[in-house]
Amino acid sequence: MLSAQTEELTSVFEEANHLYLEQKYDAAISRYESVIKNGYESGEVYFNLGNAYFKSGKLQNAILNFERAKKIIPNDDDVNFNLQLANVQLVDKVESIPELFIYRWFDALLTLFSLHAMVWMIYGIFLAALVSFSVFLFTRTYERKRYSLMSGMILSFFLVVGIANFLIQSYRESNSEFAIVMTDVANIKSAPDSKGNDLFVIHRGIKVQVLDSVNKWSKIRLADGKVGWIPGNEVETI
Repeated sequence: MLSAQTEELTSVFEEANHLYLEQKYDAAISRYESVIKNGYESGEVYFNLGNAYFKSGKLQNAILNFERAKKIIPNDDDVNFNLQLANVQLVDKVESIPELFIYRWFDALLTLFSLHAMVWMIYGIFLAALVSFSVFLFTRTYERKRYSLMSGMILSFFLVVGIANFLIQSYRESNSEFAIVMTDVANIKSAPDSKGNDLFVIHRGIKVQVLDSVNKWSKIRLADGKVGWIPGNEVETI
């Protein structure tokens, strides 16, 4: 039953790809969305959906799906290039708060691989370390013991680093929520109330961090540090 459903969703995905090539972008979007709604999520699906939205002029939807694709395949050159291309067309040019190079380097290291990829890497390193220590315990020659012990220690180091990286990234993802502004123009308020003072204006497609939610309002922070409140239905979580 599961195999039949997978084959059906794959068929719909391929149909969406053909519609995209035929420049029938709205029809392609509908097919891609149906694939995702039925539980088939992948970086490729989100990437293709983002491209279809981009071609149809819906910039905010394109950026949202490029960002979702990036979470799954963070090192994909096409995803990163198209996301950058879409961001160039944004009305708002928000400059990030400058960071020390060590923080940029550390953040790049943390996001080098997706959590799914890191699980498999950790598993592979663990098995390799287990083999190395097994060789050390059961081999009789000095040279093999020396090399297997050194290999086991090096692999153990990378195993600890990998687990620490995984835990830190998992914590960050579970405690950091980002969203894309979906409305064309959004007035950011000083409080979660339509009668609150207007602080600043932002436009569709801009990426924000969601800090809190109160009574259908979301407290957001921009990359430049500005903070305010926006109606929750005007942003969509990545």
